[in-house]
Amino acid sequence: MGSKQAQLKTALSVKQCAEVFRTGAQSARGVGSVLGGVAAKVMGNDLSGYFTPDNDSPFAALDDDPPDFSVGVFVPKFSGGGQGNGTAIHMYVWDRGTTRTVELFAPHGIGGGMHARKLVTKVAEAFTGADPGAQVATG
Repeated sequence: MGSKQAQLKTALSVKQCAEVFRTGAQSARGVGSVLGGVAAKVMGNDLSGYFTPDNDSPFAALDDDPPDFSVGVFVPKFSGGGQGNGTAIHMYVWDRGTTRTVELFAPHGIGGGMHARKLVTKVAEAFTGADPGAQVATG
């Protein structure tokens, strides 16, 4: 299993980061994603929507810097959409006073790298659109 990531530093508030994430995730949904989502609903396999990422690791209690806000969204894919195939993208936000540190994370399986990269890219672009001074590093 792989993942695509981006790290950002922004002057946007935590609330603004949440709205930018929502806008970016919506802009990442192309026609194929919409059709895949419809097929998933028809077949009873719809997994799309927002969620709060879990940190169920046995080491979670040792995290001395947990995010101040986290959210995820599952975005369907066209290919295999009827079976519920898609990619999730997570956003973790740390409020650092005058700036916010944002991490975007999209885990994927063997065939999901392109979809994960598209999601991370679109959401990161939404951040730079909302805050032209945002610093972005991808990985």
